[in-house]
Amino acid sequence: MTTNQISPAQENARAAPEVSLDAPALIEELHLVRKALLAEIDWDRYCHLMRQLCRASHCAVVHRIDDSGASFQMLGRASDKPDWSPMQAMPVGVDLLAKARSTAYAQATAQTSDGQSWLVLVLALQGMVECFLILNIKPQERAQLNELTLRALLAIDFERAATNSNTSLTLAPADLSGMLGLASQVMQQQSFESACLTLVNGISAEWALLHASIGWVDNGNAKVVAISHLDRFERNSRQTQQIEAALTTAINQGHEVWWSAGHGDAPDSQDLGDFARETGVSRAVAIPVCDAHGQIHAVLLLGFSAIAEQPDLNNLLLSLELIEPRLRDLRMRSLGFVPRSRHQLGSLSERIFGPEHTKFKAVTAISVLLLLYMLFGSWNYRVDASAQLNTESTRLISAQFDGRIDQVYATAGDLVKEGFVLVALDTRELEQQQSELSAEAAKAETEVNKNRADSRLADTEIAQARLDQALAKSQRVETYLKSAKSAAPFEGVIVEGERKDLLGAPVKKGDKIFKIAKIEGLYITLMVAERQMRYVKPGASGEVALLSHADHDIPVRVNSVIPVAQVKGQEGNQFMITAELLEPPQPWWRPGMTGLARIDVGDRNIAWILTHRLIDNVRLLLWW
Repeated sequence: MTTNQISPAQENARAAPEVSLDAPALIEELHLVRKALLAEIDWDRYCHLMRQLCRASHCAVVHRIDDSGASFQMLGRASDKPDWSPMQAMPVGVDLLAKARSTAYAQATAQTSDGQSWLVLVLALQGMVECFLILNIKPQERAQLNELTLRALLAIDFERAATNSNTSLTLAPADLSGMLGLASQVMQQQSFESACLTLVNGISAEWALLHASIGWVDNGNAKVVAISHLDRFERNSRQTQQIEAALTTAINQGHEVWWSAGHGDAPDSQDLGDFARETGVSRAVAIPVCDAHGQIHAVLLLGFSAIAEQPDLNNLLLSLELIEPRLRDLRMRSLGFVPRSRHQLGSLSERIFGPEHTKFKAVTAISVLLLLYMLFGSWNYRVDASAQLNTESTRLISAQFDGRIDQVYATAGDLVKEGFVLVALDTRELEQQQSELSAEAAKAETEVNKNRADSRLADTEIAQARLDQALAKSQRVETYLKSAKSAAPFEGVIVEGERKDLLGAPVKKGDKIFKIAKIEGLYITLMVAERQMRYVKPGASGEVALLSHADHDIPVRVNSVIPVAQVKGQEGNQFMITAELLEPPQPWWRPGMTGLARIDVGDRNIAWILTHRLIDNVRLLLWW
């Protein structure tokens, strides 16, 4: 990329002392500087004065040496920073100097390498070839940029003959002073009517016109607001109607329209020709006055006397470009409340629905629709809870005597039928005790018979008591042997008891071995967080999804709320709720299964659903 280089001859240029002057003294100083011969102009002093006039932070005058624009000669500068260079603050990708050369001035926003933002204003010095005034203005002055630009334009005219040939600079013609002075007068007016009348009278005097008028455009139609040399005019007169018809020509065409005597009427200038013949002008032109977006707000109608050539309107167009924002502002102030409100709404709708910034407008429209949907829409609000499948029909299978588990025929999760043997205890020791007790009973019976034969009543009674004791012990052992095998009391599922843990394990009488539950009479217990409990009422419906079959939603209905909180670790206080299942039992249901539940509590505003937890936290945080 080519780098613009500043001539080293100007690096050590003296810095003129900057003295704050009032407006008249400042203008007089600028006038004296511009009156000097070209080679004798104090450019540093000129930059200091222009810096004050335009409230700029930095100012410089440069001369482009070659056509490629690769190098520049700095004629003068005014800045608080010794290392400031005007070319370093130029925006990337925009040739402001070339634009200023064709339109007299150019402006853009730029950012330097240190992150500082500037409004860069570049003006081509009138009467000097390839010489430019560069101003760096702070972004805070953006609202007054048009006024500052006009100030600068009034002080860049150097159209004089050069009397010193030792400089490489040459002169070029320029005639901006009159039109820019007129623009300054118009912008000083405080009412719309006076500004328009000043404009048409000034143009008429500057160009020696036979007629000058301006019409303001409302809803595509131009209404005459000022006619040169007339403080008042009849709006319904024939002349006014002809002027408005001529103004409409430029609105329809969207550009300036010329008419000249002796060339006939073109199809697009017939109304303009009627006006010219009525007023006796030899040339007439209708000029649309547009804003920065190309929208026509006013139309200027000029009537020339007998001239041979078509005049150059560039200087006039430049002045109109500066005046247009001021006229638009004064026009808005002159309207009543209702029309001003209607106009502002129309402008707002045009900006919203216009073709510019399509992506931004689309995002904004979607955001507004989402916001409205959130504010006025509603969703079915649901309270989340943990769920567990339970049943009230359960039975414990326990050990009937002290011993050791010999056989285990089922384990947790098995579905068993009624009478199915679940577990068997080791009976070998009991069988041995039974044999011993049988022998002891037989011996006691023999003694009873012998003592009864010998008529020994006392010994007979003692032997009979031993026999009864042996028989009772044998009967108890027989009972143990019969209860060594435990069977399922009903059809159900084993919910507790693992085969691997029970096999061979010693047990005592009453120890729990299995827990079996019926698959009938199942219900759901829900645990709801304390902050959500206020929304749950008996009779509310909901759905449960068990972890084993997350794709299957089971409808439930809340039966009762247990009004005592339970502490569940880090989850905090929770309340237990019982709910009935509204679906017939499925074969895969098992008591103890867990999952998640959602309880319907009715429709709620979407914004409330998304923000109520945050709002509650803020309320607690700010509460005292």
